[in-house]
Amino acid sequence: MNVVLEYMTSTGALRNTANMANIANPWFRIFPPEEIAEDPEFIGESGVKNMPDRGAPAIAYFMLMFTVNLMKKIVQETNRYARSFIKTNMQRINRCRHSRVHQWIKTGPLTINEFKGFLAAIYNMGLNKRPTLQCYWKKGKQEYKWFRKMFPRNRFQLILKFLHVVDNRKVSGRNDPTYDPSAKFKPILDSLNMRSKYLYTPERNLSIDESLVGTRARSVMTQYIPTKSHKFGIKLWMLVESISGYLVHSTVYRGRRFDPVPDGELQSSMVVKSLLNVSCLFDKGYHVFCDSFFSSLSLASELLLNRTFMTGTLRSNRPMPQRIKNPELRPDEYVFMRRQETLVCAYRQNKRKPVRLVSTFCNARVTPRGKPTAIESYSKNMGGVDRNDMFTAFYNDERKTVKMWKKIMFNLFQRFMINAYILYKKNSNNPRPLSRLQFIHEVIESLSMEHMRDRFPGQLENRKKELRRLANGKVKDCVVCSYRSNGRRKRSRLQCGRCLRGVHSLCFNRHLVLCDEQ
Repeated sequence: MNVVLEYMTSTGALRNTANMANIANPWFRIFPPEEIAEDPEFIGESGVKNMPDRGAPAIAYFMLMFTVNLMKKIVQETNRYARSFIKTNMQRINRCRHSRVHQWIKTGPLTINEFKGFLAAIYNMGLNKRPTLQCYWKKGKQEYKWFRKMFPRNRFQLILKFLHVVDNRKVSGRNDPTYDPSAKFKPILDSLNMRSKYLYTPERNLSIDESLVGTRARSVMTQYIPTKSHKFGIKLWMLVESISGYLVHSTVYRGRRFDPVPDGELQSSMVVKSLLNVSCLFDKGYHVFCDSFFSSLSLASELLLNRTFMTGTLRSNRPMPQRIKNPELRPDEYVFMRRQETLVCAYRQNKRKPVRLVSTFCNARVTPRGKPTAIESYSKNMGGVDRNDMFTAFYNDERKTVKMWKKIMFNLFQRFMINAYILYKKNSNNPRPLSRLQFIHEVIESLSMEHMRDRFPGQLENRKKELRRLANGKVKDCVVCSYRSNGRRKRSRLQCGRCLRGVHSLCFNRHLVLCDEQ
């Protein structure tokens, strides 16, 4: 290995005691290929935990994430807020004969099964997007019968109006010293974080980045980030598994007033260390990928003391060797420097600006195409948060709402579904597992079935009498099984008497919910 000694500082000059550590441990110029050292030991027991049987249906995985206890809490607080609202505004409600609240008083409080139906409607709105809520209940040639069958429009809008997660009496006012701007959705985020860590231990490569829930709400938490598609929104710090996009832990940034940065520390470093610490991932050999907002040489050294490795890009205004900070590179050239376990490199691809990177895990080596392996590893593993955001946005009905916390809550509902699907794929032994769209469809059908039985008691059971046997031993493709198995033909000797489609007796309950639309 060819090594050239070059002592360099971030300013190129010796500055009293500030550079004494650099004198003892100078930067060395490294020329690839550097000897490949053994990968540091990884002692994290990655994999799923506390899982159902491998052949369990999709709803079982969803209920592992979105627990019954969380549903009970939401139902309890929603009914509490509804009672308080009605009591406070009774005179005004009585004066207005056409107020929707009269229907709430007549129908009664929200139940667990009704909330499951509400969740099914929220997820289905993400699959079938319409410009307004009223369009889902509009009659005509383009009507969608499923929503009218699930809820009267007024009942759905009342649940949406009264939906709450915490008791308002326990939420401090804006001028109170104990005021928390995230209090109204914090139980949802806490439950998501707790269940995510309880059910899965991530693999070695992790990604830390920021996510923005788009909203222009007037809140101390609202941030402006021009590089994001939404630009205005609530910022979430997220720790995810790099390849799958599984959300391990997430915290909301409440603003400088409520989340101050200690003296002598960068906000970015504090976020990385707090996410890893609260997830109990230190001292296990995890490898964290960060972008230039988080990465620094000092953070890499601090993580290394906790047996945690880091790879990330560097901003040009961060401390680093002068040769890396201002590299004189032609297209497709690179330069490596090392100080003990810390490797820094600069690489210029084609005619683009040079990319600077720090890593405590990678070696000074290049691919056959002449690209540093550290940068290639960064490109492969850094997109975990972006992948989770993409999954969230694809089937999320991002409808405007007056309440900022409801916008965040519905965004978190989608992340519950994403984690549930990743758990299903990692635990299922099906050689052809469900796609994410099929998985969401099955969860919607299962959630809506319990509500439909309460709304139309006996109707679904009576419909079973319409299951008929085909004559002369004929068979038809089962409308449920064939869909779930990615188009593979699953034959049945039975058919639905209403739509005349083939269906197994065990699949008939799933078919009943959507049969009226056929």
